Amino acid sequence: MNEYDLIIIGAGAAGIAAAHAARDAGLHAIVLEAQDRVGGRAFTDFESFTHPFDMGCQWLHAASINPLRPIADRLGYRYYRGEIDVRVHDGHWWLNDSVVAEYRAMYAATYERIAETGLDGKDVAAETCIDPGSRWAQLFRQSFAPYISADPKDASTLNLSRYNDTGEDWPIENGMGALIKALADELKRAVEIRLSCPVKSIDWGSDAVMVGTLDGMLFAKAALITVSTTVLAGERLKFFPLLPDWKQEAISKLQLGFAEKIAFEFAEDPFAGLPPHFAAMAWPDAPAGAFHVHAFDRPVATLYLGGAQCRDLALAGPDAMLAYGREAIGRLFGADLLKQIRHAKATGWTTNPCIGGAYSVLVPGGGEARAALAKPLAEKLFFAGEAASPDAFQTAHGAWQSGLDAVQLILATATFAR
Repeated sequence: MNEYDLIIIGAGAAGIAAAHAARDAGLHAIVLEAQDRVGGRAFTDFESFTHPFDMGCQWLHAASINPLRPIADRLGYRYYRGEIDVRVHDGHWWLNDSVVAEYRAMYAATYERIAETGLDGKDVAAETCIDPGSRWAQLFRQSFAPYISADPKDASTLNLSRYNDTGEDWPIENGMGALIKALADELKRAVEIRLSCPVKSIDWGSDAVMVGTLDGMLFAKAALITVSTTVLAGERLKFFPLLPDWKQEAISKLQLGFAEKIAFEFAEDPFAGLPPHFAAMAWPDAPAGAFHVHAFDRPVATLYLGGAQCRDLALAGPDAMLAYGREAIGRLFGADLLKQIRHAKATGWTTNPCIGGAYSVLVPGGGEARAALAKPLAEKLFFAGEAASPDAFQTAHGAWQSGLDAVQLILATATFAR
């Protein structure tokens, strides 16, 4: 049977959330996913290391208001609630605590300035809020890049000021990707999730929405599109008729930034006695990122990279990424540490054709592009995903909530209203 109430395109957090909401509402729905797995940018690798490794999103951001946190509790997923400290290395030695406190004060003040600028209605580059005379200016840029997935010159203050941040960022020990997969597994008897089924076309010009796949044409009263904005902006997905200019403009202002991870597991625990922390690097040519060290007391260090430098490195390939990561961690902890590497892995979101990057970044001057992206078309074409979230963008829970919200919009249309 190829006729549905709702076709959901994409089996990431937004698509899985929408499938749950559709099931609960009694809709006949199907989820179509181009990749051979669910999760989208939430994917836990159980093969490369001794412990689960989240290739993409891992953190319960804004944890006390995060809708995924009670779900994680229900399913028995553990997370680390303690404070994660920051250490800073200048290329020669570790800086003392009082000097690091200066950096952290500058870091907090700069983000506060970014928020104030945006709340004043100024839609400018975050770079304008960095004190160029500060000794910590470059280190702030390096810390900003993997967190936002863009360099400060490429990110909007208006956008960043709208993020609802409670300051609670708790990594999931068992894996965020595993959590999303478990939620997909709960749907097996109620909603079909068809993997390795890329959507080629969406015709929304007739009474029914017609979705073209390699498995044939599917028909529905409505379609919910949850793919990344880079995929939306590309040539993989054809719309008939074309999306209106205002929608395409919104997508163009929200394409994905770049963030990757380079992880190393060691034969012994070289970090024994150290609490989990971020190791920042404050030398002139240091990576645009920091190492997450000793997470969950595991003998692992993961380099979080972001921005243009990350993009270029990812395009060079995994071997170049691993060599880069080895050089950085050797400078931090000594060359002898390299002999203890047991497993290593570099992610590849930038080159994944079904994703195309990390998470959406509103360009300076991008204005209300997120709201425009989320706006439905003809009460038949709906949009969800982290890019459509007004205040939790760039997060798994923002994607999840957007999927739930989109189904509520669908149920309120004349077609579905009871």
